[in-house]
Amino acid sequence: MKIIFFLLFLFYSIWAADFISPKEYQESLYQNPRGISCAKCHGDGNKQILGYYTKNGEKIPFVVPNIKNIDYTRFKNILNQPQESKSIMPTYSLTEQEIKSLYNYLKTTKKEK
Repeated sequence: MKIIFFLLFLFYSIWAADFISPKEYQESLYQNPRGISCAKCHGDGNKQILGYYTKNGEKIPFVVPNIKNIDYTRFKNILNQPQESKSIMPTYSLTEQEIKSLYNYLKTTKKEK
């Protein structure tokens, strides 16, 4: 019986190293969910200026909103809705579990800082 437990423990320790933690999974989703990184535009999730554009000769900042302080329903709706052609927000086609993971990642990173 001890040999069986030893072998199970050995096999578990060999394959367990290949799995990532929930936190690592969430971060990988945020960094590259479908080839387009959330972090490229949203950085750490706080409000920031992405760039500038000119309108009627005036330089106007393009502000990316804070995504750490929105409720889950709004977060999910934004990620699920097809984006208009004039929007720079990509359509990701994320699963419900991926959306929850992204949301939880943003909420936990908010607490860590």
